[in-house]
Amino acid sequence: MKQKTDKIRYFDKKLGEVIKSYRRTKAKYTFAKLADDYDMDKGNLCRMENGVIDSRISNIWLVAEALGVKLSDIFKTLEKELGPDFKLSDK
Repeated sequence: MKQKTDKIRYFDKKLGEVIKSYRRTKAKYTFAKLADDYDMDKGNLCRMENGVIDSRISNIWLVAEALGVKLSDIFKTLEKELGPDFKLSDK
């Protein structure tokens, strides 16, 4: 299995920061309440927010729904956080 590149690790970290920010500021959920109310695995949610795992789009979508935001809003915020020149590939 291919190891994560620095860019992918950075992407995952920023995505986690965006999700955590939405959870704390917009939805005002605690970590445990969000996981319990939406039947999410606490370990996966923790790893997602800490940018440790590559999250599946379905998991990100579920979190967006739980937080009451559009999936596209999460990605728009992520794009702003990453900056206009960010690319995952070197090509």
